[in-house]
Amino acid sequence: MSCLAALLQAPGLGLAFLDAGLCFRFVNTTLITQSTLPGSAYEGRTVGEVWPMLAAALAPLLQQALAGEPILGARVTGSLGAPGGPRHLRVSLMPASLGGLRSGVSLMVEDETARVTQEVMLRESEARLRDLASVSCDGYCLHEGGVILEASQAMASLLGTSPEEMVGQSVVRWIAPESREAVQRATARQVVAPYEATGLRADGKRLFLEVLGRPTVYKGRDVRMVTVWDISARKAAEEAATRADSFREQLLGVVGHDLRSPLYTMQLSLGALERNGELNESQGRQVSHVAAAARRMERMIHELLDYTRARLAGGIPVLATPQSMDKLLGRVVEQYRVSHPHRQVISKVEGEMHGTWDESRIVQLLDNLVGNGLRHSPAESAVEVRLAGSADGMTLSVRNEGIPVPLEDRATLFEPFKRGKHAAGDGLGLGLYIVRQIATAHGGRISVESGVGLGTRFVVWLPRHAPGT
Repeated sequence: MSCLAALLQAPGLGLAFLDAGLCFRFVNTTLITQSTLPGSAYEGRTVGEVWPMLAAALAPLLQQALAGEPILGARVTGSLGAPGGPRHLRVSLMPASLGGLRSGVSLMVEDETARVTQEVMLRESEARLRDLASVSCDGYCLHEGGVILEASQAMASLLGTSPEEMVGQSVVRWIAPESREAVQRATARQVVAPYEATGLRADGKRLFLEVLGRPTVYKGRDVRMVTVWDISARKAAEEAATRADSFREQLLGVVGHDLRSPLYTMQLSLGALERNGELNESQGRQVSHVAAAARRMERMIHELLDYTRARLAGGIPVLATPQSMDKLLGRVVEQYRVSHPHRQVISKVEGEMHGTWDESRIVQLLDNLVGNGLRHSPAESAVEVRLAGSADGMTLSVRNEGIPVPLEDRATLFEPFKRGKHAAGDGLGLGLYIVRQIATAHGGRISVESGVGLGTRFVVWLPRHAPGT
């Protein structure tokens, strides 16, 4: 009897016995607690009287049980009389007999409101997640252990199939063979960082995808959501740009190399004509103009070769030897004083000038910066060059009083083939790019300052000894 009493008062399970007239004759403590009605409210009363909100759902089930048909786990929704709104109940009804006659019905009630509410919230969360995925990517699918449980219409359309066709198949079915190992590895390791893979459409065509996986819950199970973006257009553009860059670099290298021989021959002939001394004044001026044009061509060819070398070899190589920076600067300044006798180039030097640098490259750097200053400043103004040696390196600044560089142009000032709005028409826009490459190859850096009243000043810092020396 004690075991039966314990069963009848088991927590979490509401029990009641109803007689043949379907009136309550016994109600356990759990059911009384669930309904918050006193036990006296049940005795001798029908379900319709005690639970009017449940009567319509329970009445046919009670009649079936009274007729001898067991009802197991029927779900009904309604109020037990307790505050807080309708409850989600699982009800079982068993017919009771006494002496072969129907004596009533046993009623068992489980309150599943908390679980059902949680399921509803979970479904709503999953729906919001799917809605978010559908607008933030080109498609998604849910999979468990690599087997697809659900696929969005957008994902299926991207792969040339339907969501129904994808469900139950392995994720790798839609991945090209060359990417399957990487995808399987990412899936096994539960990688959450985006990665690229090649997708395989139903018609066998390939497309480039960016893939991102995240853990999520699907019908109460821990699964993976995979979102994808179609990056085929971007990859095609990148490949086209790479091919164009490669072609341009190869073309520039070939042109720069093959032009040197005929240009050298032309320069030899011009030199011979100038030394001959038999030219009249007009002819001498014409030869001088051609010689100047040939020197500009030579400079452009060297810049093209340096550019190609920097792009294809990963930088400009340097061969550092002991140098005195002030002497290298003196050579460049003297050259410009001769070639530009009407312009003023001022040089100021302070501190220790000795170090280990590539002589020809440093001269090229100085030449480019001083020449740039002369080209971009008024004819009556001076270009100022300062050298300052310190314990750890050398600071070079070249200032001109030209029109300030616009702020929006400074970010690309050292990029190849970029020329200022006021640049002369005889350059390729490679000079400052090569200057930066030379500074970087020496372990240094370059910056620019420009503004009204300041003019434009390029500042180069170089370590006292180039890397590898």
